[in-house]
Amino acid sequence: MISHICRAASRWIFFAALVYAPWAYGATTSTSIQITNWILLAALVLWAVELLVSRRTPRFPQLLFFLVVASVCVGGWMVFNAKSIYDPDFFVFVPLRNFASPLAGSIDYTISAAWIVRGTLLLGTILFVVDLSQSNRWLLRLWYVIGLVAGSIAFLGLLQKATGAQMIFWQPPPPPQFGVSTFFATYYYHGNAGAFLNLAWPLSAGLVIRAFSKRPHPAMRAVWISLFILTIAGVLANTSRMAQLVAVVLLLAICLQFGPALVRKLSGTEKSVALAGALAILLALVALAQATHLDQPLTRWQAESQRIPTDARWQACHVALAALPHAGLFGFGPGTFRVVFPTYNIGSVNQVPGTWRFLHEDYLQTLMEWGWMGSTVWAVLFFGAITIGIRSYNKHARRDWTPRRRVLQPLVIIALVGVALHALIDFPFQIESIQLYVATYLGVCWGSSLWRQKSEVRSRRSDMSDISITLH
Repeated sequence: MISHICRAASRWIFFAALVYAPWAYGATTSTSIQITNWILLAALVLWAVELLVSRRTPRFPQLLFFLVVASVCVGGWMVFNAKSIYDPDFFVFVPLRNFASPLAGSIDYTISAAWIVRGTLLLGTILFVVDLSQSNRWLLRLWYVIGLVAGSIAFLGLLQKATGAQMIFWQPPPPPQFGVSTFFATYYYHGNAGAFLNLAWPLSAGLVIRAFSKRPHPAMRAVWISLFILTIAGVLANTSRMAQLVAVVLLLAICLQFGPALVRKLSGTEKSVALAGALAILLALVALAQATHLDQPLTRWQAESQRIPTDARWQACHVALAALPHAGLFGFGPGTFRVVFPTYNIGSVNQVPGTWRFLHEDYLQTLMEWGWMGSTVWAVLFFGAITIGIRSYNKHARRDWTPRRRVLQPLVIIALVGVALHALIDFPFQIESIQLYVATYLGVCWGSSLWRQKSEVRSRRSDMSDISITLH
């Protein structure tokens, strides 16, 4: 009884984190980051209690468990052997008496310690989702939560665009001399909002595909279609050009993956209905575009050809490349880019103006902070999940998986590929709400290697036991 309560509680609390993080300014403020961390910690503690009480040993891919331990060990060592603390008032690094001076250590103990706490919770989230994904019922609930959150965030952003809001509704407007800021929905930076929506809308599309495949109640079909339209319109209305470009790539990938099978499955009459529905969706998007001032992102696209050669991001990347030889095997320490970059920027011939908290190139920033060793571990964790997901889908989907898994898995992979592309010229991997959703998707991909017919039977038994406990 206690184990079932703890299991359900841990999963519902995890869903609460999925809802809270995007709505709390994308978990970009210090307060929202701390609250998100506490919610994740509560979910993981309850999960651990459930495992102890039920004496259940969750199954994980061995490579995943090794990568999680390796990431924590590398980051933990950099914190344990930190060499200094950065003083922002005097712009100096205050030396610390560390454990082993000749060996690698973070150049800022405080920042790296905070980052490794967050990173450990996110790595634990991957393991948590691997376990959760073995249950058909909970996997579908996870899918529903992501679709609902995406639709709600997109709706807020569209409402702000339609009303000409100068700032997030419950925030004071910026001073007139600064003009309208680049916010969207609850995100202060439109690029982060676009990256989040591109992570979520493919799963919203999957709910529409599933609605037409399963033929559920018409009301449910209408809900998922409406949420999908809102989410797509949110990406179009967002002024982030990279987010829009990634969305087009994702849409093409989804059409290639599911389009032929859906067309073959529909009868002649159903094809006519589907065509009419597609036209209705297109008209709805056009109407939303007019209401939400789609001319703003179109204007930014027209001006982009003149901005690309002079974009400060390229200069910043040159500065970061010059710093790489000094990063070494283990880097400057997790999260330390913002205190390292100014030092190299001042002495660079490609000096770039302004304050740079993130590099707008996640892979290069990761190399600076984690070095070649840590970056390799993170790369295998991320791209290995995509590889495992594709391999599992090709090998087992048709024979061993339920229909919902066969629809969900390709969409998760497509969404991960999208955020990987976005990270080439932006910093989605540095935002905790996006990190949380990426960790969730990675857990689904790694967990798919365990989706077999036997595990399906066990998950059904587990779901039935949950139902019986609830009834009694």
